[in-house]
Amino acid sequence: MPAAAMPRFYFDHNATTPLHPEVASAMSAVLGLGPDAKAGSVFGNPSSIHWAGREARSLVEDARESLARLIAVDPAEIVFTSGGTEADNLAILGAAASGRLRGRHLIASTMEHPAVLEAFRKLEAEGWPISWIDPDGEGVVRPEDVDRAITPETGLVSVMAANNETGAVQPIAAIGKSLRERGILFHCDGVQALGKMAEVRPRAWKVDYLALSAHKINGPKGVGALYVRKGAPLQGLALGGPQERQIRGGTENVLGIAGFGKAAEVWSRLGETERPRLSALRDALAAALTARIPGLVINSAGAERVPNTLNVTFPGCKADLMVMGLDMREVAVSAGSACASGSVKYSHVLLAMGKGKEAAASSLRFSLGLGNSESEVEPLAEAVAAVASSVRGM
Repeated sequence: MPAAAMPRFYFDHNATTPLHPEVASAMSAVLGLGPDAKAGSVFGNPSSIHWAGREARSLVEDARESLARLIAVDPAEIVFTSGGTEADNLAILGAAASGRLRGRHLIASTMEHPAVLEAFRKLEAEGWPISWIDPDGEGVVRPEDVDRAITPETGLVSVMAANNETGAVQPIAAIGKSLRERGILFHCDGVQALGKMAEVRPRAWKVDYLALSAHKINGPKGVGALYVRKGAPLQGLALGGPQERQIRGGTENVLGIAGFGKAAEVWSRLGETERPRLSALRDALAAALTARIPGLVINSAGAERVPNTLNVTFPGCKADLMVMGLDMREVAVSAGSACASGSVKYSHVLLAMGKGKEAAASSLRFSLGLGNSESEVEPLAEAVAAVASSVRGM
């Protein structure tokens, strides 16, 4: 008789989330499959004016409205992209290429996602002067530090809404108010905030560009969006067609966009109850780990955090060995951004917070989501404690 399969535990929802059943059903219907399907698939090009194109265009615009409702903006301010990385790139490089910034000096925090960091480094290599702002020891960018970095030539600032590694929420509204008063454009990576923060409100935050991604809220991979405030300058980077207000040429990913719209609807309905549930699970996990593992440090514990994210330093334990050891026990966690996987690297976020290389190489991120439950907390803590004990000092 074959041995029973070991139960699997997924605690890496900041890397990606499983497709929600309602999203899968909505996407199946677009393909002409499942009980919700109409007669045949919706296959037209949204730019075509005949019936097939109109069917596809209707799906795209319905999704645009769903996402706009979730973040309280005008649907015309939503530009669909291939994901959060393209949205960040489009905002930063497109704003710079517009020729309409107040000046060429730029400001960005050092703990941004690689999609933001690499875009700024590209501009820096092209001669744009950049001031890099470190967060404080809790992983929070202080508005006064941004203010001190501003010069008469500052044209664009970028600070994420919530950090993907620590979950630390940033004072975006305070930073945005100061920048708007000075006529400085503000880009915000909102990928890890959507669904996790009670309100993601680019208008109230005085944000000009906000990047979003579907697969972080139980939608499909390969589709994202960029909020572009009406009147904010932006030069399109993907040329060749008039799609997405002539900002992002190319036929829209109708299937993915329909899934994104449904995921936005799901989270607009579930978020109010799901966020406190995840917060309680996160705190229970933190307590269970603290009780079992001496000397561990919970990073950004003193900051406001999104409810699903727990970043922990295990002194003397290499994070990559812990990830592999936990994987052998069917436990999925992360040592940092999934976009930096495939190579052993120090967490640039923890380094920016002043944690030092040893801590940056000894930290894990546990990110919870819809599929996690209270029954998983104790087994996960036991597995982490056992792996930490086995790899300590290696």
